[in-house]
Amino acid sequence: MKTRLILLMLAGVVNAGAQTSEAWVRQTDLTNGMIYDIPLTSTGGTFQAPLPVSEIGSSFELYARGTAWDTTIYLLDTKLIRAYAPQVTVQVTSEDSYSRGDPASSNYVRRTRADRPFGLTIDVAGLVPASGSQAERQVYFATYKSSYNATTFSALNQTQTLISETNLGNGTVSLTPLYQELNLVTPTTACGEHVYSFVRYASDGVPDTTLVQSKVEVWPVADATIDNISAGQVITDRIPALVLHLKNLYPDSRTFAQVYPGAAVLGTAGTMIKGTERLYGTYYSPQTVATNVPQNQDITIDDLSNYAPTDGIYTLEVITASPFFDRAPERLLTVTFEVDRVISSRGQLSTAEP
Repeated sequence: MKTRLILLMLAGVVNAGAQTSEAWVRQTDLTNGMIYDIPLTSTGGTFQAPLPVSEIGSSFELYARGTAWDTTIYLLDTKLIRAYAPQVTVQVTSEDSYSRGDPASSNYVRRTRADRPFGLTIDVAGLVPASGSQAERQVYFATYKSSYNATTFSALNQTQTLISETNLGNGTVSLTPLYQELNLVTPTTACGEHVYSFVRYASDGVPDTTLVQSKVEVWPVADATIDNISAGQVITDRIPALVLHLKNLYPDSRTFAQVYPGAAVLGTAGTMIKGTERLYGTYYSPQTVATNVPQNQDITIDDLSNYAPTDGIYTLEVITASPFFDRAPERLLTVTFEVDRVISSRGQLSTAEP
């Protein structure tokens, strides 16, 4: 990549008595040998290099003639300037195709679930490997983490912590599989973000500059609990109203409760309980407003008896599907119970006898 260079010459370097034509900067293009002289004022100052500066570089030599009787030409200073423009592109891979921001600039947000892997492919170019300047030779790469508020899912006022740091040169680096490092004690409850930051080192009067910053949001694994029924329970009368608690439903998901006869068998297609289905994200519900955070729901089921009309063994399951595992159904909850209304009927008959 070629660029134009702004080079500063400090006032006072050139003899203050010299005339404009008595001081100049000579630029030599090291790629093709072309030479160009740039006249300066007697006090020096700022000028724009007339020749493009290549990655190989240009030499800049500051000359001035002596004053009065001294007509000697003096070489006062020499600088070698290379055109380097570090470029970083980052591709974040996740089973969830969701993206927020501009992937072309690598400044964007992807997301995943706390128990699922993701990956980074990093490409660095435009550096000068043989340079003695770290800013020309390397970029700084740091990984940070911060947890979100578990109730509001907000990053506001959350502390960011450095996980790792290193320097990268030109080339491609693939980091996969990666897993979240937010909560290593109970990984499925992790809620927060990983930030991948790439910084150009300070140089030529320019401070440290962030080139790219990519983020991965990490959402907890969904969970379900239910009140007023327990595994193995024998129900001898009408099934009471149940309360289903759904927590951390993924923002791109379909979740529902179903009932089927018999013991629990993973993959069984039962009868969906009316009113329990929850759809989030445009994949499952294109007409709804998309949500970007997990969802919590409390659902009352007061007609379960209609789904278990005869005596026998039944299973109630809560199923969810999301971008993970190719959107295959996953079980959040299973409760196997028995309905035996005959016992209730016999009891009523026995109490009716004199």
